[in-house]
Amino acid sequence: MKNPDEFMNGAIPEVSGSGPYVFDKKLENRVVSAENGTVKYQRFLSYFFNEQESCQTCILGNRIWVPNMIYQKFVEAASTEGMKAAATTLLSQTAFLEVEVEELLFEGYKDPFLDKVCEIPFMNFVCEAILDVPERIGLFFEANNTASKMYEIDDGTRDPTNLGKILKYDEEPLLDETWWSTEESLKIRGTDGSLFHPFLSKNEKLYVYVAELCRSIWLEFKEEVEYRSRKEEVESLKAYRYVVPPEVFDVTYPGNEGYCNPSDKQFFSSQNDSVGCLPKGLLEISKCQKSQPPITISLPNFLYAPSEVRESVKGLNGTDDIRDSIVVDIEPRVGAVLYARRVSQVNIEMWKGKNLTFPVNLKKMKSALIPVIILHETSEIDDDSLETIRSQLYETESIAYTSCNIMMIIGAIVLLLGFLFLAFSYQEEHEKKLRKCLYVSRCKSLKGFRRDLTWRHPHDVEDELETYHLDEFDGFMKMLRKKERVISSLEEQYFPGVITCYPEDIAEFFEKRWKRIKKSFVSAKNNICNCFKRSPAINQ
Repeated sequence: MKNPDEFMNGAIPEVSGSGPYVFDKKLENRVVSAENGTVKYQRFLSYFFNEQESCQTCILGNRIWVPNMIYQKFVEAASTEGMKAAATTLLSQTAFLEVEVEELLFEGYKDPFLDKVCEIPFMNFVCEAILDVPERIGLFFEANNTASKMYEIDDGTRDPTNLGKILKYDEEPLLDETWWSTEESLKIRGTDGSLFHPFLSKNEKLYVYVAELCRSIWLEFKEEVEYRSRKEEVESLKAYRYVVPPEVFDVTYPGNEGYCNPSDKQFFSSQNDSVGCLPKGLLEISKCQKSQPPITISLPNFLYAPSEVRESVKGLNGTDDIRDSIVVDIEPRVGAVLYARRVSQVNIEMWKGKNLTFPVNLKKMKSALIPVIILHETSEIDDDSLETIRSQLYETESIAYTSCNIMMIIGAIVLLLGFLFLAFSYQEEHEKKLRKCLYVSRCKSLKGFRRDLTWRHPHDVEDELETYHLDEFDGFMKMLRKKERVISSLEEQYFPGVITCYPEDIAEFFEKRWKRIKKSFVSAKNNICNCFKRSPAINQ
């Protein structure tokens, strides 16, 4: 916080960035039991400061100004009927504190005014029984090197689509009813985000329960991507990229109504449109946190929030849908997470209270959400696990695909040989029938031609030719030429076929018959010509 004093006098809060402070996160799922199709486990988290990856001036001892959450707790108490006396404690405190980075994160800091305040008569009761004020305050105090609450999940043996689905959290099938206001919002949906069921569909919503948000959120398919390892020799894998859509943090979206906790705190004018609910892009989580700190979660730089929210604080970066969104890359056939980026922004509520004018006057202050920290958490599959997935999935798939192709080729060859065998068998049988058919048909053609030649034999009609006219002579000559062409055709086509296709005795028979027919035709031709020469009509 750059201008704490000016802010208390009505100025817009202004923040400045510092960092990045990089921590290596170690996550271990320790199985407690596995039986009856379910698995119980706890998640153990450890954080280690990575000085080399952090900025050059980033040390955990750096001091920063942050809103005093204990101060805000007493503002809330003083705004409640019957506890106006709590306003006197505000004289002994300040709205902002200077703390070390390490204290703000994991170690926690002790409010320098808390002991004095809680020693005041009546305030001791308020500190312990009503406000439940902790001894140390930190955003992730007691979250390092500790175990989470118990998870109970489905192991997918009965139904693979239920693999990893959370059945109970902290031994309960539903969330604490004091956290949210509807049955739908109290349901625990999806997995813990570390695995998903196999054979994912692009059309389905993937639900994930996020313990830090005390609720389930969903992801939607965005695009197919190529996931590449840091090692060049490890081949890439195709993955489905899922993102958290803007509707997740919109209390007006159907099913999200229960995530609104209406209160008298007024930060934005748009709250009047939603019965006291925070605007889109904001999630108030105080009721599900220990001691109920005044904390609201958003995406970095108030992504997806209305302009009124983004303009309420100076010093933030412009929103970026890629940089500031939650992304998960999953191998769709096995449901393995290859890459995940979870981002969030922790904001502390600075509320001026309700009609607080004495002994402290906060009417000048503008109530606001002060960004304190932006978190960028990334996790990536290690190279050995990636190679295991690639080899077991893709190489096995390749072997199966190749084997299938080989079997198909062998089957096609066997089928082709079968067809060829049937075809040759059919051809041989057909040739037998064809020889028989050709023998009969050609014999009939030759006999018919011989009958046609002898039908009007000149020896039988020689006397009639004396009276023929010239036009009849032309007709006879055309007939003779036609017959001559037929003879030539038969000699070129039929007779060679007879000689080559039939046995020698049958061929010899046809050869003798053919010579007789040919000789008869030549004789008939000569006789006809002689007859016409003797005709008076021709001579004229």
